[in-house]
Amino acid sequence: MSIPLRLGTTYRRHLFATAVFFLLAVIHTYPLITGLDHLSRHNDDEWLNAWAVSWIAQQLWANPLSLFDANIYYPHEQALAYTEPLLVPGVMGMPIHWLGVSPLLTYNVLLLLGMTMTGLAMYVLVVRWTGDHWSGLLSGAVLAFGTPMLTRLPHLQTQHFYWFPLALLAFDNLLTKQRTQDAFWVGICVLGAALTSGYTAVFVVFALGATLVARNSELWTKRGMSVVFRLAAVAAVTLVLILLVLSPYRDLQVARPLPSAGSFSAAVQIYLSSATYVHFHTWAQGFYEQTSGSFFPGVVAVVFALFALWGASAGVSRSVVRSLFSIGIVGFVLSLGTVTPVYGWAYDIIPPFQSLRAPNRFAILPFFSIAVLAGIGFTRLRRCISVAWVVPVSVAVIVVATVEGLHGVQYRTFDWHPRIYQSLGALENGPVAILPVYYGRQFNRNARYLLGSTTHWRPMVNGFGNSRPPDFDQTAAVISWFPSLVSVARLQELGVQYVIVHTDAMPQIQGRLAQIAGRSDVTLVAQDGADRLYRINDFPEMPIRGVLGDVQWAEMTYVERPGRESYLAGSEDVGSLFGLQRPEHVLVYLENTMERSSLDLRLPMTMRGRIYAATTGQVLREVAVESFQSAGGPVSVDLPQGYEALILELRVTD
Repeated sequence: MSIPLRLGTTYRRHLFATAVFFLLAVIHTYPLITGLDHLSRHNDDEWLNAWAVSWIAQQLWANPLSLFDANIYYPHEQALAYTEPLLVPGVMGMPIHWLGVSPLLTYNVLLLLGMTMTGLAMYVLVVRWTGDHWSGLLSGAVLAFGTPMLTRLPHLQTQHFYWFPLALLAFDNLLTKQRTQDAFWVGICVLGAALTSGYTAVFVVFALGATLVARNSELWTKRGMSVVFRLAAVAAVTLVLILLVLSPYRDLQVARPLPSAGSFSAAVQIYLSSATYVHFHTWAQGFYEQTSGSFFPGVVAVVFALFALWGASAGVSRSVVRSLFSIGIVGFVLSLGTVTPVYGWAYDIIPPFQSLRAPNRFAILPFFSIAVLAGIGFTRLRRCISVAWVVPVSVAVIVVATVEGLHGVQYRTFDWHPRIYQSLGALENGPVAILPVYYGRQFNRNARYLLGSTTHWRPMVNGFGNSRPPDFDQTAAVISWFPSLVSVARLQELGVQYVIVHTDAMPQIQGRLAQIAGRSDVTLVAQDGADRLYRINDFPEMPIRGVLGDVQWAEMTYVERPGRESYLAGSEDVGSLFGLQRPEHVLVYLENTMERSSLDLRLPMTMRGRIYAATTGQVLREVAVESFQSAGGPVSVDLPQGYEALILELRVTD
């Protein structure tokens, strides 16, 4: 066959494979294709990633030098580093975003594109190793649409997994052809993986390392050593580029504790867990509900992988098979977490490991190896079938694998931009806080606000990501008491100019909003149904103004109830309350006092201060409170009766 004819055939096969994988992406995510601009899984991670790629797409065009200064977690800088990088998908989404379309449309198109490209990359790798077009289609379908991918559908970075097979393809070319350009492509793949997902980058590096160990015999020659030197040079350059581009991640890296050791039997159950419709409703439900990951490759993949290992491997070199075994073993051992000491060693030696949350995700390495072996086994089968039946059987196998992998994905319409956000966008630029602001274990519920912020891109106190700033929970807790004078003072100190309140999501705020009557520090700007938009102004002249302006917020600790470290010891006939404390200063906000209302305090030192009316800021009473030690126990403070809200402020005096 002539070179032009061979290239034409390869081109047509690649186009055909691309069409097949796109069709499979549509099938596995149906009915997504019917409403790309408004259908959603209603998942917080999905909304986070939809916001992230939209932010990257618009910021790279508007102000690339401030790419990481995302509009979340205001006033913290470099806030994009609290999420997955997603820089490569963000660049891909730029043409879509420039059309001014819904961020859900940008995200959903990138989702389908990532799945298609992952399947295609796997196809190219397996065709390279087997020379068989249909085997590449099977392996690509198993990897791109397997249960590890479809159970993590909201995680866009997971669907853009094409860097993994492409890195191994480039590495194989480097070892066999020993060209400098192949070393360059290995570096590009590692860099691309790092700019897409931290997990993917770690997986790629470990897979390359496992391959290098498995094929080390090819390196102990003069030409082999030249490969090592080229690889080392490319690795050094790639590492420098990663450190430069992703330096905010290094600065904000949060070290997660080493996972506690579980049992071996519990750890390996992820390999039997599956969420596919066929498996879940027959035998896999128990495994799925007891594990935090699903990595069963499917019956079709397992059968063909075993067929590949039975006898000769369809002309595939032994070095490739050794590489697959090495990758699978490394991934399996690391997926067990601290069941073995290996993960602990890696945790201590390799800094990125300290940011990984789920060791079981390393199971994608043996899953990948099985997917490749399935393609190799399929090649063996096709060579045993007569020419007349080879295509029908190949089509049937792909169809069966597709049916086996169906997950029954659910999508619903999502109103991602309430009209009140459009009202905000029409006002003068300024930071915003959106209530309810979620913190603690519920901080993921801020994700819908991120998606809504794409209509205005205002800096906002709310945020969501892999982690959060150390002071976020305390700040969120204080401003959740809006429109109390204490929360408004905190908003003023932060520089927040607007507050959006979704009153239907926080019924308890209705009574507090009545406190705004007659106040000039909070102004209602717009209202749409249950949603309200307020402007934050300066406090008028009143006795409590200086007190609130002098709070050392960074040094204060937020408390709501008695505890070992809390200065609050108890209360009687008082509604909701919270306190801010440090050894020399205490500030307590209380609601709905009655005839016998009192507050018990355990102060480390004797303090003096005042009780203020929380709606007018006027002084109601002077107060002196002994320390817990000198009083021999908690000290009770009688509170003025009949007030909607009070503020007690105490300080150590000379």
